[in-house]
Amino acid sequence: MKFIIDIDNGGTFTDGFFTGDGRIEWVKVDTTPHDLSVCFLKCIEDGAKKFGVTVPQLLHETEVIRFSTTHATNTLIQRAGPRLGLIVTRDFEKSLYSSTAESPALNFIIPSEMVVGIDAKTGKNNLDIEQVRLAIRSLLGRGARIIVASLHGAHIDPTNELKIRQIADDDYPKHYLGAVPLLLSSEVSTADDDASRTNAALLNAYFHPDMVRFLYKAEDDVRNIGYRKPLLVVHSDSGVSRVAKTTAIMTYNSGPSAGVLGTTFMSKMYNLPYMVSMDIGGTSADFGLVIDGRHGYKRKTIVEGIPVKLPAIEVYPAAAGGGSIARPKNKKRVQVGPDSAGAIPGPACYGLGGMEATATDACVILGYIDPDYFLGGTRRLDAGIAREVIEKNVAEPMGLPVEKCGRLITEALEDICADGISNLIKEKGYDPGDFVLFSFGGAGGLYCCGVADKVGIPRVYCSQFSSVFSAFGSSCADVLHSYESLSKISIKRRSGQSQIQEFNETVKRLTNSALRDMRGEGFPPDKVSLSLELELKSDTTSIVLECPASIIQGQKDINKILDAFARQNDGVTVDELEILNIRLRATSPAAHPELPLYEPVGKNPEEAFKGHRDVYWKDGYLQTAIYGQSRLECGNVISGPAIIESDDTTILIPKGKKYTVDTLLSGVIESA
Repeated sequence: MKFIIDIDNGGTFTDGFFTGDGRIEWVKVDTTPHDLSVCFLKCIEDGAKKFGVTVPQLLHETEVIRFSTTHATNTLIQRAGPRLGLIVTRDFEKSLYSSTAESPALNFIIPSEMVVGIDAKTGKNNLDIEQVRLAIRSLLGRGARIIVASLHGAHIDPTNELKIRQIADDDYPKHYLGAVPLLLSSEVSTADDDASRTNAALLNAYFHPDMVRFLYKAEDDVRNIGYRKPLLVVHSDSGVSRVAKTTAIMTYNSGPSAGVLGTTFMSKMYNLPYMVSMDIGGTSADFGLVIDGRHGYKRKTIVEGIPVKLPAIEVYPAAAGGGSIARPKNKKRVQVGPDSAGAIPGPACYGLGGMEATATDACVILGYIDPDYFLGGTRRLDAGIAREVIEKNVAEPMGLPVEKCGRLITEALEDICADGISNLIKEKGYDPGDFVLFSFGGAGGLYCCGVADKVGIPRVYCSQFSSVFSAFGSSCADVLHSYESLSKISIKRRSGQSQIQEFNETVKRLTNSALRDMRGEGFPPDKVSLSLELELKSDTTSIVLECPASIIQGQKDINKILDAFARQNDGVTVDELEILNIRLRATSPAAHPELPLYEPVGKNPEEAFKGHRDVYWKDGYLQTAIYGQSRLECGNVISGPAIIESDDTTILIPKGKKYTVDTLLSGVIESA
């Protein structure tokens, strides 16, 4: 019996997705912020119970463990990172190489008093050792727990940054209590502009200590129990890598990225050319497009207002989740978010001291969520408190009934998600009517039909494991390493042999590094797939292009690159290009689960019927049929109004809609 384990660590819950012995199981446990390895192991323990084996038995027979986390995201939101110090080239202390006079978005990460400048000119490797020592001593004296060195032009010549670290290591050996990590921008990012590289290095340092402590401890814990392979960490660029080959910044947004990766897998399973993913959790909603079986991929992103060059799956967030706080906007409308009640105290119905009205409180008073069956009945919600906070904070100021305000809250959250998805589809030039909505996350099923109707999407898919879908998404990831080399190679319709040779030598060097690292992961060269991306620039345009040839054999291959550039540049022909950056992506397959297919057993869902309860829909209460998701079978059809419940999610089926269980036991919602 072989097992595959995928774990997604969120701010409120940590989800586990397990496959083995022809079965699929999933679990949710409370996240333990004080020590994330505790909920990591608890997830594995609960998974072992589902299969009826001990934890050592499970881990001994496990082929791969992949792990994604929102910890970096939460660190930013909570401003919980360490106090950083920064060494830059003199005269850039205020601007941090930005074109603006100052960089205010970075103030909470690196206060101005924690930045020190030194004399360090590009190409002049004559650092003043005493000046560097004084800078380090000064930053340590001001409380720095990590120091970042980011010098002007270090992407071209990192020699001075390396010398700074050598000086620090000489003065503060690792066994000294006064030693602090010193991280170099040139080792975190190869961005060709100093500001973007500095931003990436600072964010990486901000996430670094907690990620190091937790990830190595988690790996040690499972190894001590019987796991024999490396723990693989999910990165935001769609791949996974062992802990030792992971930089902290690459874990940022890895959970939502895994959700889009899972949607990409499903688009291929269903052969659907246009899919939009919607992941609604406790504090936010995340959207992504999958076109012809491929997710979007971006090379620049904004992290809490800070621009960085970071290769990542395209995920677009919105401040809309179950914990989003609702307030009157005027006498007819409610505003939901952007602030959230979070996990602590959480929505008022949790009974943990929350005094604000939230989207979850609205779902409780409307009858969408059964307060006695939250998390399968392991946690009871207080419907009385939910009603009180909505009445006091929303209904009384607006002069409206509580239920009407609950609907306004629900519709406001739907509007936020619908606007985000509509804008995304229209910006890309597509028609919403061509798409299906793939909905997941703990709260996705509550809002998916309303969102789809407002966007104009005719069909919605809800996976049977939608509440842990990001954990499933990570199970679709392979081992991936990226390698970059800045370049100044010019290619023309009539290029010389020297340009061809320089290009091929660069690719060969990157390839050798990739194959060496993949051997370290346990993959021989014949198990490694290589792909090449080129950042190309003409007189007027810059484009990132997937290279049609990995090695340039001659002028014919150069012409292919020039022609491919023209196709992406509205057909404008070019005779000369400059290659600014060569990026090699090396991929090796990790074990993936196989989803079983089921045979239809009939349309009647009576085996899953649980009873009726009063539910407030658009204009009033209706007696509504309630079904248990775990007892639904392939071919069952449920007509709305109805509610489908599981231990960890709820799906609303409005009047005029039907829910059909397909061969993957997913629910397909469309007009009846």
